[in-house]
Amino acid sequence: MKEKKWVDCPSCGSKGSMQYRKNITETYRNPGYKPIKVAGLDGYFCRVCDEGIFTIKSNRKIASSIAEGKALQDSDKIVASSITDVDSVAKTLSVSRQRVHQMMDEGKLSYVYVGKNRFPLKSNEKTIKQLKMRIKKQSHG
Repeated sequence: MKEKKWVDCPSCGSKGSMQYRKNITETYRNPGYKPIKVAGLDGYFCRVCDEGIFTIKSNRKIASSIAEGKALQDSDKIVASSITDVDSVAKTLSVSRQRVHQMMDEGKLSYVYVGKNRFPLKSNEKTIKQLKMRIKKQSHG
């Protein structure tokens, strides 16, 4: 997907007010979790209203960092019976193990760390069913 170069602000409508900024650090607060800081972001921000739009690469980094931050924090709270293995999720979704790891990286599947290994959560069953339906639609349409 090609990145759009923003010139006019979509929030306040100011013409020629968007300015590219890089090396931005944002802190994300999710209920039930400690704040998660994400550094090295870039995007276009308005000089008038200070609203901004992150680049596609930054949006992916935000999703991945939040998913990893939640996984690290959940690792202390989740019991072993709440996790499942990558193979069973791959079989359920009819995708490769690599794709399951990619979905965890993208923040589409919740996971936790056990030692240095990542495991999907069993509580993902509703999410897994939704993903399976989406995968079927994409392969048929």
